[in-house]
Amino acid sequence: MKIISLFAVLGIFLLASCESPQQQGADYLVGLGGAAPQAPPSLGVGEQVSYWDDDGSQGAPRIVVDLKRQVAQFYRGNHVIGVAAIATGKEGRNTPPGNYKIMEKDPTHKSSSYGWIEDGAQKVVNDDATPRTPVPAGCRYVPAPMPWFMRLRSDGVGMHEGYLPGYPASHGCIRMDRGVVKKFYENAYVGMPVEVVH
Repeated sequence: MKIISLFAVLGIFLLASCESPQQQGADYLVGLGGAAPQAPPSLGVGEQVSYWDDDGSQGAPRIVVDLKRQVAQFYRGNHVIGVAAIATGKEGRNTPPGNYKIMEKDPTHKSSSYGWIEDGAQKVVNDDATPRTPVPAGCRYVPAPMPWFMRLRSDGVGMHEGYLPGYPASHGCIRMDRGVVKKFYENAYVGMPVEVVH
C-alpha cells in the first residue's frame, strides 16, 4: 500500500512539473500586458537569437529577412556576420515578401501612419492610433518612434528597432532587436539589397 502511494505521489509530482513548451514560453509571448496569443504555425515564432560578429569577410553585403523564422541575417558575401531577432507584420498587415533595396536611412525616424494617444500624465489611452484617430480633450497623439529606420517600400514598410513579443506583431514593418539594429544600420547603405522570404 505504501509503495502504491509513493508511486502515486511521484506520478503527480512529475505531471505537475512537466509544462509544454507553449506554457513555458507564455510569459515571454505576452505582449504589452495582453494575453499570450496562440500564433498559427504559418506565422512563425521567433528564434530570438541576435548577434553581430563581423569576421572581416569580403563580398557584397545584403540582408535576408526570413518571415517564417522571424529572423534577419546580414550577409557579407556568403558569410553571415549579423543576426537579428525580429517581429514582422501581423495577420492582415503582413510584411510583403520580395526583393527590395534600402531607399532611405533615418536614425530618429517617427511613423507618419501609426502611434498612440496619451493623456496629460503620459498614460497611454489608445495604443493603436493613427493621425486620423479622434483625440480626446487633454490628450495628444504621439507618432511611433522607429529608431534606426531603413525604408524598403514607399508605403512606409522598413526595418527599425522595435518591441519583439516573439511572434509577428507589427503593422507591416520589420522590427529588429535593439541589441544589433544599430550595427545593421551602420553597415547598410541606401541601395543595398534586402530579400524578404517566406
